[in-house]
Amino acid sequence: MLNQFGALLKKRALTPLLFSGQYGIEREGQRIDHQGQLQQTVLPFKAGHPYLRNDFARSQAEMVTDYFSSRQQTLNQLAALNAVLLRQLKAGEMLWPLSMPPKLGDLKAIKVAAPTKSAQRYRENIGKKYGYRMQMMSAVHFNFSLPEKLLRTLFETDYHDQFADHYIAFHNAVYLKLAQNYLRYRYVLTYLLGASPLAESDFFQQQPGPSEMVRSLHMSQKYGYDNVAAQQVSLSSLTDYVTDLQRLLKTHELQGPRELYAAVRFHGQSLAQLPQTGVHYLELRTFDLNPFAPAGLTATDFSFLQLFLAYLLVLPSTPQTDLNAQLKHGAALNEAIALESPLNVSQAQTQLAQFMAGLKQFMLDYQAPQALQNAWQLMQKRVEDYRQTPSYQLCQMSQNQSLQSWGIKQARTFKKQVTTACYQLPGYLSFPLTSQLILAAAFRRGINVQVLDSQSAILRLNQQVVLGNGQSSLNTQSATLLVQNRFATKTVLGQAGLPVPPGATYQEMTSAIQAFATLPQQPLVVKPKISAHGAGVTVLLSPNKTDFKMAAKSAFAYDSTIMVEPYLNGTIYRFLVIDEQVAAIAECTPANVVGDGRHTLATLVQLKNQKRGKQTPFSPLPLDQLTKFDLQQQGYNLQQVLPRGQQVYLRLAADFATGSDAIDVTKEMDTSYQKLALTAAKALKLKVAGINMVIANLYQPLVPEQSNMANILSVTAQPELAVHEVPFFGQGQPVTQQLLKVLFAATK
Repeated sequence: MLNQFGALLKKRALTPLLFSGQYGIEREGQRIDHQGQLQQTVLPFKAGHPYLRNDFARSQAEMVTDYFSSRQQTLNQLAALNAVLLRQLKAGEMLWPLSMPPKLGDLKAIKVAAPTKSAQRYRENIGKKYGYRMQMMSAVHFNFSLPEKLLRTLFETDYHDQFADHYIAFHNAVYLKLAQNYLRYRYVLTYLLGASPLAESDFFQQQPGPSEMVRSLHMSQKYGYDNVAAQQVSLSSLTDYVTDLQRLLKTHELQGPRELYAAVRFHGQSLAQLPQTGVHYLELRTFDLNPFAPAGLTATDFSFLQLFLAYLLVLPSTPQTDLNAQLKHGAALNEAIALESPLNVSQAQTQLAQFMAGLKQFMLDYQAPQALQNAWQLMQKRVEDYRQTPSYQLCQMSQNQSLQSWGIKQARTFKKQVTTACYQLPGYLSFPLTSQLILAAAFRRGINVQVLDSQSAILRLNQQVVLGNGQSSLNTQSATLLVQNRFATKTVLGQAGLPVPPGATYQEMTSAIQAFATLPQQPLVVKPKISAHGAGVTVLLSPNKTDFKMAAKSAFAYDSTIMVEPYLNGTIYRFLVIDEQVAAIAECTPANVVGDGRHTLATLVQLKNQKRGKQTPFSPLPLDQLTKFDLQQQGYNLQQVLPRGQQVYLRLAADFATGSDAIDVTKEMDTSYQKLALTAAKALKLKVAGINMVIANLYQPLVPEQSNMANILSVTAQPELAVHEVPFFGQGQPVTQQLLKVLFAATK
C-alpha cells in the first residue's frame, strides 16, 4: 500500500522533507571517580528536572534534549547539557564513556534512583527481575517524528482514497512501515555503530559471557538491554501492538509500557488511544554510546541515522504474509553481527555492501543534503574496512580484556574539555558570553529553554524573553534607552543629587575647538554622547589644541554630540546591581602589560592576548593608533622593553571591551559606595545595571560633601556577566544564578 511512497514524494516535490523531522536525544551514563568507582551521591538537580536526571541507579545520569527540527539544534543542546552536567558534578566525579558499565563491585551497594516512591518501587522490581547488571548498561535513545507537512500532503493528494479519508490510519501506517523496516535492517547500524565489545570482569555472574570480544554486547538480544516481552508484541499492525502490550500489562508481566525493552517503541498520547490519536514519535532505543564523542553521539552518527531512516521510508513494505519471517531474519542477522568478532571481516559483508550500495543510489536519486552524503562516505569506509569500526578500535584500546583504564582516561579527558573554560557553553559558542552564561544557568535550574534567534542570541526561558545582550523584562525599554545616552544619564543622576563629573557638550567641531581655550588646563576626557564599548573615548593627559581636535573628531564619528569632562583621579569600578542588591563589584584596570625585562611592549601584548579573545571574558588588548597615542602620552612606545615588574597602561580609558582586566573586589568595597550604586540604579529605574564609578579609595567611607571621593561615570542596562563570574583576578561571583532567581521570582 505504501510501496509508491518514494515515487510520490518526487512527484509532489516533497523530497526535501524526506530528510527532515523532529528529533530528540536521551543519553545515559554512569558517574565514576578517578579510580573508576561508581559515584552514588545525589545528583545536584531538582526532582522532575526536564533535562538532567537519574536513570535506573543513583550513579546513572541521563540527559534529555528537547525536540528540534534540525540536527544541529539537537546536538547543540546535547553538548550544552553534557557540559552543564559535568560541571555540576563534584570535583572527582566524571561520566563513564562506554555503554557497558565499569567494574560494579558489590551489587548490594548499588542504590536505585528514587525521585518518587513509585519510581523507586518500579526500579527495585526491575532490578530483581532482570538483575542489576543489565540495568547498569547505558544507551543513546534516538527519538524521531516525521514532518507533518509531508504526511498531510501525501495523504490529501494520493492516499485519502486508500485509507477511506482516515488520515490517522495513513499516518500510523507510515510509522508502522518505518518501524518494521528498522527492525529488518538495524543490523547495519549494529555493525557501523556498535561500541561495546567487552564487559568488565565482574559483569557476567548469572550467565557466562562470550569467549571473545564482540561488536556489541549492548545491542545484542542475548546480553543486551532486551526482555522476553519484546518478542511477544506484534508489529503486524498498530492495533496488534497495543493489544499485545495491554495483555502483558494486564497479566502483570510488565509493570508499565516503559518496561517493553524493544529496539523500537511507539509513543503517542496514550497507549490505549494510540490507533485512534496516532503515533507521535518513534523511540529507537538500543544504540551504544559513542565513546569517542564527549556527549556520546557525533554529528556524523546523527546524519547517518537521518539518511538511514529516510531510506527505510522509500524501501518496499514487507508483505503481511512474510512479515514475521522477515522480522525474525532481521533479528537473527542483527544478533549474528552483534556477537561476531570485530577483529575480522563481517559474516554479513555481502548484505552490508548491498545495503550501502542501495543507500548510495537512494541519496543520489533523492538529492540528500551534503552532510548526509558525507556521513555515508565515512560509514562506507567502515564497511570496506572493519578496522574503521568503533568496536575494532575499542578492542585495540583494551588491556587484558578490560577497558577500565581507557574508560577512566577518556572520562577524564572529556571532563577537562568542558571545565577548563567554564564560562563557555559547548553548542552555543557563537553566542555572546552573557547569553552562554544565562543558558547554562537556565539548564542547571531546569528552566525550559528555547532559542528564538540563534544569530541574535534571543532566548525564551519559560515565558521570559532574554535578548543577546542580556536585556530582559526586568528593565523597561525607556530606562534601557535612557542610559545609552551619557548626557541624559548624567543629568538624571545629577538632579537626584548624586556625584557626576562636571563638563560641557558640543554639537559642532567648530564650537568645540573654540571652547578649548576656555577649558581648565587639566587632564580631559572627550567622548561621544552615545556609543558602546568605549568607542570614541579619548583621554588627554596634557591637552593641546591639536590633540583635542583629534579626540573631538574621533568622538564625533560616533555621535552628533560630544562631551568633554575632567579626567578624574582614582580607580574605576563596575558595580553590578540586580534587584536592589549589589551582586558583584569588579575593579576595571585599564588595558595593561607588565614588563619582564626581555620583551618589547608589542610582544608583551601578543603574549597576553594568547589568553584573551572573543571566546573569553577578557577582550584582546588593542594595538591601534589610540594605543600608540596613549603610550606616547605616558612616554612609551611599542618597541620599548620594560624593566621587570613595571606596569604600563595601553589605554588610559578603562573599559572591559577595550582590554581592561576585571579584578573582583566584592568583599573589599566599603558599603557606602554600594549604597551609592543602588541609589543610582533606583534613580534611573533600573533593576539590572552596571554602574561605572571612579573612587579614590575603596576602603575609605564616602563623605558626600567631598566630590573627589567618588563620581559616577556611566551606566549600562546590559552589563556583561562574565567579568564577574570569571574575573581576571579574584573570586568569581554567581551573578547569573542571581539574575535568573530574580527573573523567575514569580515561578520560584
